[in-house]
Amino acid sequence: MSGRTRFLATAVLWVVAVTVVLAGGSLVFWDRLPDPIASHWGFSGAPNDSMPLVGFLLVVVLGWLAISIGAVVFGARDWRRRRSRAATGATLAAAGVFFAGLAALTVWANLDIAEWRQARSLNWQVLPMLAAAGFAGRLGWFVGNRGPDDQSEQALESGTELNLKPGERAVWLSSVSSPVLRTVGGLVVLVGAVTLVLHSWQFALAPLLAGLACLATSSARVQVDERGVRTAFGPQRWPVRRIGLARIDSARAETHSALEVGGWGYRMRPGTTAIMLRGGECLVLRLTSGRDFVISVDHAERGAELANALITERSAL
Repeated sequence: MSGRTRFLATAVLWVVAVTVVLAGGSLVFWDRLPDPIASHWGFSGAPNDSMPLVGFLLVVVLGWLAISIGAVVFGARDWRRRRSRAATGATLAAAGVFFAGLAALTVWANLDIAEWRQARSLNWQVLPMLAAAGFAGRLGWFVGNRGPDDQSEQALESGTELNLKPGERAVWLSSVSSPVLRTVGGLVVLVGAVTLVLHSWQFALAPLLAGLACLATSSARVQVDERGVRTAFGPQRWPVRRIGLARIDSARAETHSALEVGGWGYRMRPGTTAIMLRGGECLVLRLTSGRDFVISVDHAERGAELANALITERSAL
C-alpha cells in the first residue's frame, strides 16, 4: 500500500467514523428530544431560539462533511509534504471533536424536556469542549507530522544542477505554510461556529470571515517559469500575485525573519514587499524598479537559479 493510499484511507475512515457518531448519536436519543429543539443560547445561558430536529441533524452532519472533505482534498493534493499531512490531521481531529462535542451538548441540553424553552443552560460547558477540540487538533498535528517528506518529491526538488539548454523550458514549484496562521484561523472559525449555533449569525459573521481569511492565506505556492514568478495563496490557489519576468532584474536566496520585513503576511515597506508566512529561507527578487520582493518558501535557491537562468535567456534575445 502506497503512502498516499494509507494517508487517504486513514483520513476517510476518520471522516466516516465521526459522521456515524454524529448521525447515530442524534438518532439514538431522537424520541427523547422535543421538536423543535433549542439551538441558540444567549449570553446568560438561557435558550433563545430553536430549529427542527431534522434541521439540527443536517447542520451538524453537513457542516462536518464540508470541513472534513475540504481538509482531505487539500491533504490529497499535497500529501507528500509532512506539513500538509499534519495540517490535514489537525483539521480533521479538531473539527471532529468540535462537532461531536457541539452535538453532545445540544442533545444534553434538550434531553427529556417537553419543549425547547425548558432546555438546560449552556455557557461554561462550551469551554471544555473547545479545549478538547484544541487538544485533539494538536494530537492530529503530531500524528500527521510523523515521518519525512516523500522522498520522490525531495529527489525532484534537489536534483542536479540547473543547466538550461537553448530553447529548453523548465518550471520550478515550491510551497510554504504557516502553522501559526492555520491554528489561529481554525480556532477563530470554531469560535464563530459556536457563536452561530448558540447565538446568532450577526455575532458569528465577523469571526467566521476572519478565520476563513486567515486559513485562506495560511499557505502559498510559488511557481517560476518563463512568464515570471507566480504566488498563489491557500488551497484554493487564490488570490494570486504575479510578477512578470520583464520586471525582474535578478533573484537570490536569503534568510529572513518576519521582523526584518515588517511582520507576518503580505507586507509593504519602503524598498521591500514581502509575502512572509514563516521565518527562514526566502526567495528574493530584485525588481527593475529597485524594490526587493521577498517570498518565504522552501528550496528558494533552486527557484533563484531558474529565475536567473530565464532572465539571462530573455536578455540574450
